[in-house]
Amino acid sequence: MAEPSTIARPYAEAAFQQAKQAADLPGWSRMLARLAAGLSAPNMTQLLSNPALASDKLSQVLSEVSGAYTTEQKNFIQLLVDNERLKVVAPLTEAFEHLRNAHEGTLEARILSAYPMDALQQQSVVDVLRAKYGRNVKANVEVDSDLIGGLVIQIGDEVIDASIKGKLAQLAGVLR
Repeated sequence: MAEPSTIARPYAEAAFQQAKQAADLPGWSRMLARLAAGLSAPNMTQLLSNPALASDKLSQVLSEVSGAYTTEQKNFIQLLVDNERLKVVAPLTEAFEHLRNAHEGTLEARILSAYPMDALQQQSVVDVLRAKYGRNVKANVEVDSDLIGGLVIQIGDEVIDASIKGKLAQLAGVLR
């Protein structure tokens, strides 16, 4: 059986082309993110496995959950339902965002912080990354108390470890 990301890729590309043609990349991003979140809800498993629920009713429910406002978005959800591809919506959403970021020249940064960061701190880190890479940066900030202090920033394959945990590991390596 193929990997979910392999199955999701053509659907993400089709959604991206539709969104680009409609000049509504942000709207499609929001719709796909809401759809993925809605499908991950615990009670959604029961709904999806209900054989009595017709596919058009299921797609209508999913359209309402995801906020699909355009005909193209509703048709896309119907396509996913008809082709039984709802299980790949999360990787589809991720692939769509990668296509969108590449199109817009935006880097996606995963920032791990030992403590919660306020908006000003987040913006400061984003500004530094924007200056370093010369591109816009979308930041996903997560808290990881195991870092003890500092940050770990991941952009693509590159990792910038400015955490106390990383510095201690580096020091331990030198001392051995």
